[in-house]
Amino acid sequence: MVLFFRLGDFYEMFDEDAREISKLLNLTLTHRVKEDMCGIPYHAAKNYIKRLLDYGKKIAICEQFVDPDSPNKLQERKVVQIYSPATVVDEEYLDMLSSSYILALSVDKRGVHYAWSDISTGEFYIKNSKIEDLASEITTISPKEILISDDTYFSNKSLRREIDSFRCVITKLPKWSFSIKEGKKEIEKQFSPSALRLFSIDDKDPILLPIGALLGYISQMAKSSLPQLRAIERIDDKRFLMLNDAAIRNLEIVNPLFPDRGSDSTLFWAINKTLTPGGQRHLKHALLHPLQDQDEINRRLDWIEYLTLNRSELDRVRSFLKGSGDLERLGSKCAMMRLVPRDMVAISDTISSLLSILSENQKYLSLLGEISVDLDQIAELALMLSRAINRECTNINNEGTIILKGFDDELDRLREIKDSGSLLLKEYLERIKEECGIPQIRLGENRVIGPYLELSKSLSDRAPSYFICRQTLVGSERYTTEELERLSANIASAGDDASSREREIYRLIANECFRIKDEIDKAGKIVSRLDVIASLASIAIEMNYTRPTLIPEGEIEIVSGRHPVVERHMGSFVPNSFSSSRSRFTLITGPNMAGKSTYLRQIALISLLAHVGSFVPAEKAAIPLMDKIFCRVGASDNLSRGESTFLVEMSESAQILRGASERSLVIMDEIGRGTSTQDGMSIAYAIENYLMKLRPITLFATHYHELTLLDTSNIQLLHMAVLEEKGSVSFLRKAVEGSASSSYGIFVARIAGLPREVVLEASKFQKSHFADYSSFDSGQGDLFINDDEGKDTYIVDRLNDFDLENSTPLDAFLFLSELKKNL
Repeated sequence: MVLFFRLGDFYEMFDEDAREISKLLNLTLTHRVKEDMCGIPYHAAKNYIKRLLDYGKKIAICEQFVDPDSPNKLQERKVVQIYSPATVVDEEYLDMLSSSYILALSVDKRGVHYAWSDISTGEFYIKNSKIEDLASEITTISPKEILISDDTYFSNKSLRREIDSFRCVITKLPKWSFSIKEGKKEIEKQFSPSALRLFSIDDKDPILLPIGALLGYISQMAKSSLPQLRAIERIDDKRFLMLNDAAIRNLEIVNPLFPDRGSDSTLFWAINKTLTPGGQRHLKHALLHPLQDQDEINRRLDWIEYLTLNRSELDRVRSFLKGSGDLERLGSKCAMMRLVPRDMVAISDTISSLLSILSENQKYLSLLGEISVDLDQIAELALMLSRAINRECTNINNEGTIILKGFDDELDRLREIKDSGSLLLKEYLERIKEECGIPQIRLGENRVIGPYLELSKSLSDRAPSYFICRQTLVGSERYTTEELERLSANIASAGDDASSREREIYRLIANECFRIKDEIDKAGKIVSRLDVIASLASIAIEMNYTRPTLIPEGEIEIVSGRHPVVERHMGSFVPNSFSSSRSRFTLITGPNMAGKSTYLRQIALISLLAHVGSFVPAEKAAIPLMDKIFCRVGASDNLSRGESTFLVEMSESAQILRGASERSLVIMDEIGRGTSTQDGMSIAYAIENYLMKLRPITLFATHYHELTLLDTSNIQLLHMAVLEEKGSVSFLRKAVEGSASSSYGIFVARIAGLPREVVLEASKFQKSHFADYSSFDSGQGDLFINDDEGKDTYIVDRLNDFDLENSTPLDAFLFLSELKKNL
């Protein structure tokens, strides 16, 4: 950790910390007693802490505690808080649109045991899974920090490579942190002595290992109790559809496939119409945790349908959601007693918005299920906060500006005395001038002697006897009187009393927020879930989505489906239908650039959205309940792990073949292309047969057209339609029955800008070396060369390659002249 050591008005760093942080933050590196040192002003620390957290650093804040009676003694200092990317709750450091999970995991012969939490919202989850699902589980959770035993990390090389591949902080903890004993101790300390029975955890359950490590770590980092962690939820595979890590990545569900691409290539971007930070986080969670429960899915669909059929109600709800804050995270700040004035204003505004929504329709309370929220309590709190907190105050240290006038009579009285102090001093000055007969007396004040009366040297001999000299200057004398000192003390006392009273009122209000923190959290969940429902209804209306039908088992039937992301970008889309009723295995061929990958992805995304409980981009869709969606598309390698494109492809294929079932959806694109044609085609054929035995609904796209010449009696053949016309090719983006006649790779190479000589050479090479290929790929050669009589000459090549339609008369004349010269 980087140590921020408080010295007066600065946080200072020393030695290795200073050398590293000075480079990261572009600070001046200096020296103190031959030690490297750099520093930052304490009042600007938040900006620097945020930058260090973005770099993945942890920061320990060491404060000094001043003894007012002994200011010259050695100061007591201690670490009061530790910041890490996943243990912050202040909005300045949080990504408001993403969860801030910290994940602890342990591994044994039975598999991997996970415990993860977001202390900014109070979520706490546990799960067990197979070791081969490790990458998928971590990808789904998307933690900011991973905790693992140092013994496991350094002894298990394959696990270490897997974990290191994720872009998050990896924290190695001592082996004793992951123990049954530590788990029992921490879970009982955090929740209750009966926590194991309460959360249905056996006292020998290995899930206790990551629970203990996680609770111990976040308690140490937060340096405070964590009352916002109220329950542990076990994630059940039977409740959620599983997405493997390749599917999450290749379908670009929440993150773009390539870092240099913007977020507007993701499914989340395409359907996101949320208006609150909590709503965005809940929508991401819903996309990464599709449901398997038909009743639960239909409940979401019912809500969306209700709002799509009641546009005025949808507009009313969204108008109030616009003014809502992040109540779930604010509830956690209530629990940790870290509220600042603007947080209280946000709580008041958001509760008021929610109550306005519920005033005309309390049906939305059912979004919490069986849990109820005390509306009277949160309404009273919102009213109190609106009356008490000054919404113009942005800093808790701005004493005198936090509590509004009229909220507390005693505070108003003390403020009046303090504010009228200057007027009382002026009245006293006028009375002294009149009593002494010296109109030149001036009233001043400084930090050393307080208020004083000042006379010039020439008038000092006329000072009354009750004037007490306090300070002599070159040209004047400064005095005080007993009455002035009493008056000054009363004014100062009123100011101190007003500040104390304001702090006391603020503490009482914060305690009231703490008292009903659970109600605030529940209200926040209603706001977030309602925001998600309203968002999905809005996108359904805007993009003409329809309600899917979820069936317990059966086949996919999609009529005129569209790709949600491509449609948002293009504004229009050529729809395609799909049915798995003829065969559960569909072999798709077609040219490059014709839309095979888009077609595959849109079927997967429509199926995913249906399980999320969203309307889908199609005229009609019937989707069977699935247990898993696998997606193997695109070519990529992992050089950091020494894995080639083909190795990654085979690893992902192996994961699919091991995990797919009859209830799964499998999307595979161009399997075997990363190796030789013979090996690749053989592997593709074997995988095809294996999947046909497993019987998941499979869409298998390939450029190995030979596969369509084999026995296809139990296979549905589709291809992407192409229109050949006057020596050119048009891609129709339409999936039709049958197999493609060509991949048109050389045509694509030509329009991509390869030199003409290269394209001609490729065409001639294909004709001379792949004569048997013409039986199923005759169309492509005719686009470039007519070699019916074997006239493979330069002239014939040039004639067939000349673009007659797009040439000018001068081009034609020069071309003819060149041909004559060559003849």
